[in-house]
Amino acid sequence: MIVLGIDCTTKHTNIGLVDGEKVLGEISVELGRQQSQKLPLLVEKLLEDSLIKLKDINYIAAANGPGYYTGIRTGIAYSAALAEALEIKVIPISTMLSFVYDLRTTYEYIAPVLKARQFSLYSALYKFKNEGFETVIEPNYCKSETLSSKLKEYPKAVIVGSDSILYPDIQKLPNLHINRLSGKGSSTSILGNLRTKLAIEPSELRGEYLRAPDIGATVG
Repeated sequence: MIVLGIDCTTKHTNIGLVDGEKVLGEISVELGRQQSQKLPLLVEKLLEDSLIKLKDINYIAAANGPGYYTGIRTGIAYSAALAEALEIKVIPISTMLSFVYDLRTTYEYIAPVLKARQFSLYSALYKFKNEGFETVIEPNYCKSETLSSKLKEYPKAVIVGSDSILYPDIQKLPNLHINRLSGKGSSTSILGNLRTKLAIEPSELRGEYLRAPDIGATVG
């Protein structure tokens, strides 16, 4: 079963392709404002390099947030349109989970952190064990001090994300911090392969923004 994964919700555009548990290829690149223009070209290149045709894709796994507004919209719009054209279903994947999923065999508790605005952020907490995982704290939008208070109960939790440096109370925690801008390109597709029971029609795909948009232009 071939799953194409698409994640445009963080600072990098991540795409990946898997056949069952085998990773066929992945791309992770920063596109900035050219994301919507270049995303189809990246997918085309990934498929070409992996010797896979569009008609061979069984599902599209789409990271649907939280994260950058423009990126969420770009990713889910493209994923839904492509799935509609191929007459296949899409599998929504949380950005928070995809962002850290490649670290699952190294750390037991992982807390992804992405900047929202001012002293607020997007966060979650996962417990990984034997290739499975438990969502300890659901993806949420909160003040940094709220997350800091919660993580004091989990001293073994690894805080992942370059944005955590923006929050002094998070930085003061004794937890291990991992600085990263992006997860792996294949993570969304791997998660999609594991969660096909959550597949929906393309028209049902929605962004998980968790908060209202800022006034004015958004950054993707």
